[in-house]
Amino acid sequence: MKRKAMKKPEMQIEQQPALTREEEWEYAERTMAWYGWGSPIGLGFGLLALGVSAVLVRMAIMGF
Repeated sequence: MKRKAMKKPEMQIEQQPALTREEEWEYAERTMAWYGWGSPIGLGFGLLALGVSAVLVRMAIMGF
């Protein structure tokens, strides 16, 4: 039994209309909100930096 050759689907790139200034600003605000200090990423980085600083201060005072 022979298998039929499957046709490859044609790739089509959809053209998106250009964003208005208001739409660009909306996306920019969302991006800034996610990467700010109040975001999970920023908060995690801040806590990590605080912990590393505490360890370095302890090592400077008490030694290894």
